[in-house]
This record gives sequence, structure tokens and C-alpha cells, in this order.
Amino acid sequence: MDWIKHTLVDLAVTVLIVLAVTLDLEWARWGVLIYTPLMVILKIVALLGSQSLGQLKPKGDGVPVWFYHALYATNVAFSAGFAFAGGGINAHQWWMIAGGWGLIWNFSIAAEVRMRQPVTAK
Repeated sequence: MDWIKHTLVDLAVTVLIVLAVTLDLEWARWGVLIYTPLMVILKIVALLGSQSLGQLKPKGDGVPVWFYHALYATNVAFSAGFAFAGGGINAHQWWMIAGGWGLIWNFSIAAEVRMRQPVTAK
């Protein structure tokens, strides 16, 4: 369970999304609106910018893949669920957030697949 400390930011963002949706906190919504596109950009850069993802291997006890799937699924479900339920005057933003977390989730899967591929010398 030493891997929990490596996921604190991801856990905090999930809590932020849940707070923004359930309590309709304006500051939490803005935090999610700022963090989500930054995370999408970072995932794109990490996926496309590095041809050597296969060389990256987690050291020691890495974070289980299922944990990120659970977090990203929660983020998508809460965002899309709130948007589908009406989302108030900001429903369009919650659809974009849900789409952003869907992209983050898919890019993470693609990076995981790429990391499992053997590296071939050129």
C-alpha cells in the first residue's frame, strides 16, 4: 500500500470533482475546469512525445492499473452524470469535463499498452 502516496493528486482531483458535483462548490468547479485540460495536454505529450515509453518501468510496488481505471471511471461518471441530470447553468462545462476525463482515461490505456511493448533497437 506504499503506492497510495503516489496517487494523492489523483485522489484529490476525484474528491474535488465529487465535491463540485454534490455540493455545487464554485471554487471546486473552477479547480476541475483548470486541472482537466492541463491533464489532457500532459497525457498527450507523454503519449506522443516519447517514443521510448516501453523503457519506463515502475520501480518497486507500482500503482495498480485498476486503481487509475477506478479513479478515471469515477471522474467520468460523476461529471457526465451531473451534466446529464441538468448540471445547472454549467451543464455544457460538465460535458466537456466528462469528455476530458474520457480522453485522459483512453490516453492512459494507450500509454499502458505502449509501456508493455518490448523496446526494439534501431
